[in-house]
Amino acid sequence: MSDLLECPKCGHPNSKLAYFCNNCHALLIHRCPNCWHEQRVGIVCKKCGANMVLASEAAYETSMAEDVRSKRDKATARALTVWQIALLPFTSLAGLLWMLVAKLFGLLLFDR
Repeated sequence: MSDLLECPKCGHPNSKLAYFCNNCHALLIHRCPNCWHEQRVGIVCKKCGANMVLASEAAYETSMAEDVRSKRDKATARALTVWQIALLPFTSLAGLLWMLVAKLFGLLLFDR
């Protein structure tokens, strides 16, 4: 029984290597987001002294901001693609008309 640790939330015995409780799924090993040091108790990292709760919240906010930026960039790319497809008949028609006018103008000049 020495290789088992009790869950602080439900009291279920878990392996020393377990990250989550097998019974209630509570977090058993806390990892510092700054230095990746793992510890079982405390909100202040014993290695670098960082407040793990505040650092985790900052990392989460950064992740959410990157997610929002990524979604905005994808929406912009989709809108530009739709815009290009919508303008395709007009832009290709303009090129076709330009070519026809140039051919007709060239034929009219060479007929004389």
